[in-house]
Amino acid sequence: MLTVHRAMNPTARTRTRTRTRARRLAAVPVVLATLALTQSAAVADPADNTVPSVLDTLTAHHLTVADGIERTTYSSESSEIVVRVAVIDPDLGAISLDSTVGAAASVKEPTTAMLATVGTTAKDAPYVGVNGGYSLSTKDEDDTTGKSIPEERSVPMVTSVQEDVVQGAACLKGQNSVVLQHGRPHFTKITTTLGISSDRNTADTADDVTRVVDAVNRYPGWIPFCPQEAGDRSLPYTTDANGDVQRLDQYGKVIKGGPYYQDYSEIVVFTPAYGQKTPEPRHTPFVAADDADGFEVAVDASGRVTAVKSPRGGMDIPPGGMVLQGIGDDSSTDGGARWLRDHATVGAKLTYTQRATDLGVAEDPTDDVDLRLDPAYPSIDVVNGTYDLMRHGRVVAEPTDNTAHDPRTAIGADGYGRTLLVSVTARDEGLRRGVPIYDLAKIMEDLGAVDALNLDGGGSTTFVVDGQVKNVLSDAGGVERPVYDAVYAGRGGHGLPAAGN
Repeated sequence: MLTVHRAMNPTARTRTRTRTRARRLAAVPVVLATLALTQSAAVADPADNTVPSVLDTLTAHHLTVADGIERTTYSSESSEIVVRVAVIDPDLGAISLDSTVGAAASVKEPTTAMLATVGTTAKDAPYVGVNGGYSLSTKDEDDTTGKSIPEERSVPMVTSVQEDVVQGAACLKGQNSVVLQHGRPHFTKITTTLGISSDRNTADTADDVTRVVDAVNRYPGWIPFCPQEAGDRSLPYTTDANGDVQRLDQYGKVIKGGPYYQDYSEIVVFTPAYGQKTPEPRHTPFVAADDADGFEVAVDASGRVTAVKSPRGGMDIPPGGMVLQGIGDDSSTDGGARWLRDHATVGAKLTYTQRATDLGVAEDPTDDVDLRLDPAYPSIDVVNGTYDLMRHGRVVAEPTDNTAHDPRTAIGADGYGRTLLVSVTARDEGLRRGVPIYDLAKIMEDLGAVDALNLDGGGSTTFVVDGQVKNVLSDAGGVERPVYDAVYAGRGGHGLPAAGN
């Protein structure tokens, strides 16, 4: 459970706009004492503090976006990069902090388009927002002949939760993430546990039969980025003359992208957020597990199976219900398709369970706490990231972490419990500029961050204010790149749960 009770320092309401770094770091005990989160106090040793922040060479220009939201642009005529920061303080205004996948989780959209779906009128539009976490767009991938795969769908690479519903399963060992709840961010590592049970048992007993669900809203058999279950296996690979890893398809040919994994026996849940018909077999020409015809069942909002189909694909997802696709007919390995055929006949009652667990920042299972996911009272979003930048006021990124000078997006929390949305991009149109990951961490440190996480970057980096992109876009032609989700500060605050006696 992630329950937040805070008694904010009253001086936070009268703070000055500029503070020294010493004062920022002195605020660390404040945030640890006032944010009742589940993180462990243990952190890794910080990297050597030898790289100055690029903010030291830039000039700050401040603007107030709304009560509780201040936007600052750091720039200089002598620098090729610009740092944009939104500081979000729900103590000073009716402000929410949420994420969105836009119209559908299965299709990437530009950040501005996603934010335009928030609310019911233009008056509901978010104040500020940035692109979110990592995903895979099938349009980005080519088959073995170099021809683009025609079907355009988005696959969340790792953890994704929207309004208390898991929309993307985590890596088997968890994934660096930010949990958004009650207008505040919580930085941790998240793992997910999913399952399905049926009242139809081939042994004809009264007991329900259960099985693990392998994933949510992705193609059965094809797993991007990391293993999500114990049965997931990496595609074969070799190394070239330069020592670079080259991943191979099922025919032994080199493919672009990855890492990719596959599993020949899976059950995947498709939620209404998927937003289109379920995918058909043979989507990817390089993962053999995706070739299986499989089996799928439609489940209505009451949990009853209303239709079954083989081969899988092309089903509409019932409102409030779900569709389950299965591959693998070998009963000895608890094949997904076989399990659905045996236990998900029309009229069967299925119960889907989901759990997201906060693993904390230390490898101590006694710290693990389940997030209370209750779709009837949604309050939790989870957005995935890659590199941890800061933990408890210390830089934990390493100087060797992704040293490319690419555009970057980050989210952090400072010592006053405020949220920081940050982008680092080129100053001038037509350029692709940014900073290495370690330099991004130093920027977050200089901004007073206590915890910070790297989000998707490169051409995905987008900083939006009042529906308008403010940063230089690095893709050719300055076109806004479609992304999987977005983080935003919107209108209307979040009420905190009542404290018990």
